[in-house]
Amino acid sequence: MAENGHRPELVPTWAKIAAWAVPLTTIPSITWRLVNLIGGLDGGDDPCVVPGAPLGEKLYLLAVLPSVQLGLALLTVGLIRPWGEVFPRWLPVLGGRRVAVAAAVGAATTGAVLVGVWLWIGVVMDLRGHGESLYPVAPGCTVPGWDVLRWYLPMFLWPPLLLAVTWHYLRRRRTSPTAAQPPSLARS
Repeated sequence: MAENGHRPELVPTWAKIAAWAVPLTTIPSITWRLVNLIGGLDGGDDPCVVPGAPLGEKLYLLAVLPSVQLGLALLTVGLIRPWGEVFPRWLPVLGGRRVAVAAAVGAATTGAVLVGVWLWIGVVMDLRGHGESLYPVAPGCTVPGWDVLRWYLPMFLWPPLLLAVTWHYLRRRRTSPTAAQPPSLARS
């Protein structure tokens, strides 16, 4: 048993695989976005690559959005790791304190719902527009369709995988003999 009460043997293999699969579901869409944006950063002649977007917006899509997307997906791993049960000591104010089960489960469930809604609105509804995009498309460019969807399809696994890992986290934390015990704050 780890010093903070986390018992890795209580996390089954399926939960570990599911938790680590969530960040992997984001890699194809991040890769597609980066390849397209890098191609458009040189100011090439292709008007369909983020047409008319200022450099700041391109950099946002290149650096910020992929980092946030992957960072949020990596939080799923916390549901199977010790830092998902006790905040790391280096965190100011919260360091060494137990993660509230309700807060972790609430945040994870909300995240799964929001990702599902974003995928539905941003991907599925855009494809159902029958040639009319929810977003402006430059003249001469086609509405992204199935050619783009293939890069986002793996992300449709994110919500169910996150919900499955969240369910196991809730079950494990509520039934664990150490779940009710506060961590020792007298560690050196």
